[in-house]
Amino acid sequence: MITVSEKALSHLCHSYGIKEADLSFLGGGREDSDGIAYSYHSKGQKKVLKILAFETPGTKELAALEERLTFVQYLGENGIDIAYPEKNESRRLYETFEDEKHIFLAYSMKFCEGKSPDTSLLSTKLSWHWGKLMGKAHRLTKNYPIWKNITVNPSQFGHQDEIHFFTNWCKDEGVKEEWRSMEAGLSKLPIDRNTYGFIHNDNHKNNIITKNHQITLIDFDCSSCNFFLQDITVPAQGIMFDLSGGMMNEVYNKEPLKRYFDYFINGYETENHLDELWLDQIDVFFQYRRLLLFTCMQNYLNHNPDLKKNFLFMIESKPEIFRKL
Repeated sequence: MITVSEKALSHLCHSYGIKEADLSFLGGGREDSDGIAYSYHSKGQKKVLKILAFETPGTKELAALEERLTFVQYLGENGIDIAYPEKNESRRLYETFEDEKHIFLAYSMKFCEGKSPDTSLLSTKLSWHWGKLMGKAHRLTKNYPIWKNITVNPSQFGHQDEIHFFTNWCKDEGVKEEWRSMEAGLSKLPIDRNTYGFIHNDNHKNNIITKNHQITLIDFDCSSCNFFLQDITVPAQGIMFDLSGGMMNEVYNKEPLKRYFDYFINGYETENHLDELWLDQIDVFFQYRRLLLFTCMQNYLNHNPDLKKNFLFMIESKPEIFRKL
């Protein structure tokens, strides 16, 4: 992420009546992060200040964010447990600060009690509740007017714009070619309102807050129109990194991954049905996530050659994982 300048931080804090000294770092701010979050207190309540950064002029990015915030409000008003922006004393949903090169944008939300779950909990009943929540969200999004793509984007479908973005960002020619192959493959899949729509699109364990089995979805800044299957596959990446393998190296422990899918999909099916055809595509979407994470981490990987080698091996080999669970 782009570093937030002291001047930008000072201006944005002032817009929300916050003293900079009262901010406590909460998360984000890494190269692969979409923003940075701080906690603070206001009128006896604990809140979160989220800051994003765009290169100027940023007109398209701001328009896309408007659509995301509207979608988040739709989900919240229809009973989905999410964190979403509150208006400040000026009745604005977000505030901006612009310098010569960047636009910094901030919005404030209530702080969600709880914490992101340990990876070990993703193979328990917790994933059933997570699946149920996502099934309900997808059922609701089938009635949301925007479903093919965010209005400001040029392509017909949102995944096309996402793939073009990552293909252009990626510096590895072999991975670029894999991105092109991915786009060609996805173009053959049927796309309709039962399989595609406005989704969270970054639904990993660090973007949920849990308290007992109550789950709150956070961080919709990457939300867009994409395949529903993305929100089912992405949660598994924590297991694949920490417990099972399959993301950067071969699978060495199938059981946690199998239990996750058993719980998550069963919970999902209580609210929304996804045809068996789509479950057969899960390995394709594992590959999608490998390509995305490699591209986001490419500078870090260039300084860790063994890790990069492992990542590239998995990208090139495209192993079947879900089908062999």
